[in-house]
Amino acid sequence: MQRREIETELGKINFAYRKGAPLVVFLNGFGSFDTGQSFLKVIESLPNEYGYFAPDYLNSGFSGTSLKDYTVADEATELARIINDFKAEKVVILAHSIGGVYAMQMKDKINNLKAFVGIEPTTREIMLNPPKEPAYIEKNKNMAKLQEKIEADLRELFTTEENKKFWATTEQNVKKFDEKDNLNAQGAYENDSFWKVDTRISDKTPAIVITEKYRENEYKRSEYASNNSKSKVITLGNSHYIHFEYPKEIAEIVEEVIDF
Repeated sequence: MQRREIETELGKINFAYRKGAPLVVFLNGFGSFDTGQSFLKVIESLPNEYGYFAPDYLNSGFSGTSLKDYTVADEATELARIINDFKAEKVVILAHSIGGVYAMQMKDKINNLKAFVGIEPTTREIMLNPPKEPAYIEKNKNMAKLQEKIEADLRELFTTEENKKFWATTEQNVKKFDEKDNLNAQGAYENDSFWKVDTRISDKTPAIVITEKYRENEYKRSEYASNNSKSKVITLGNSHYIHFEYPKEIAEIVEEVIDF
């Protein structure tokens, strides 16, 4: 896995990449996991000729600390510039969780965007007006078990050595950032314009959302739903980290949208 680091006015952005076509852009969720490692098994399941770009957000992973106050929109603009430097004829975004907010901010700035694939991308509804349905309440009660589920899935996904490396890298990266850095990252999300507007995925863009069953209707009415004939919501998995449970299936979905 090759890595590069690029200086931006916001700070150093580090990313894993491979040259190739088409280009798959991997956008991580919020937290300490390095994007390249998080999506490693999805990447390995894609054809070797595919290129990929897996950036770590500022104040996380292998990237540096932010140099000034910023928003997701600011960082998404910098990421879009890097993506466009690859000069890809086809680009597919695969975004997990808060990565969906980044995708919404960069969708009109990326050249040759072919499709969007979201793994439980963060919706305005879940943040601003969470559903009161029993399934959501029950899921929130069991959030403490999420870490156990992640660890169990990774034991299934990775070899013992890969698993050790994953957690060692994560712990090493966490130590790079202090409380101020963590607050800056949190502020980038909280202060972003995404929460105050009604931007949606364009009907010109095929949008595939992969989610646990209980959130299916949320996504069908969300900003990630488009009227494109190829768009759909796919129910899969029992965890927010569906790419840890079903990497091969997600790779197959990415291949499918590229052939649209």
